[in-house]
Amino acid sequence: MTVLIGMAPIACGLLVLVWQVDRKQEETIEVTAREAVYAIDRVVESLHTTSRQAVELLGSPCEDVLSELRQTLVRQPNARSLSLEKQERVYCNTLYGSTDIAMAADSYINGRLRIHTSNRATPDTPILLYRLQANDHAVITAANLRALQVELLGFQNSVVLSLQFGQQFVWATANGESYQVPNHAENTTQLISERYGYTVHAGYPAGESWQVIRQAMQATLPSLLLVGIMTSAAASWGLFRRVRARPASPQR
Repeated sequence: MTVLIGMAPIACGLLVLVWQVDRKQEETIEVTAREAVYAIDRVVESLHTTSRQAVELLGSPCEDVLSELRQTLVRQPNARSLSLEKQERVYCNTLYGSTDIAMAADSYINGRLRIHTSNRATPDTPILLYRLQANDHAVITAANLRALQVELLGFQNSVVLSLQFGQQFVWATANGESYQVPNHAENTTQLISERYGYTVHAGYPAGESWQVIRQAMQATLPSLLLVGIMTSAAASWGLFRRVRARPASPQR
């Protein structure tokens, strides 16, 4: 009985420890996901600002506005090219000059964002496209995915972050489809950007929770064992006193 009494605080302490670790991880994931949305929104906002500056060039012949379009591009370090579009066909680009490339508007998230997996300038380097529409015209600003990955690399914790743009995903070291995303199976959460519609996925790798719990147990278990021993000793002493205090049965 005294052993069981001594085990009670140890068991309760371990249960509280597991609960605290799980709760702490959930809070960390939620905070990290919100901060990731804020950081990525800032990158996309910079592309929006550049696109807005080029709106006044829409409708003019490419040869008349190409120089000014390139000057607008230079002022934005995150952008790598600017394009002018009319009726879903790009007719002017800072890299190629006058051109004719079909770009379907329905391939963008909320008509604004998409990952373009191949392009003429750098075939092996996917890019992020931001599209700002004005009537039947639009400005498209392209940025290397590295601009997003730098933001994800800035989070110095164990949370695995990935960004979803339609069927394409971007994470700190690469990009691809959902099955290629690094493992983040534990305590996974999703947060959608209210401004731009992409989704942030956040979670811990499989086994991360048990590793944290084990480390916490190694630091806490000696104290719990001491409490258990003291509790067991106190219970044993109390039972011993009770037995000694019991009056003897009268002899017949």
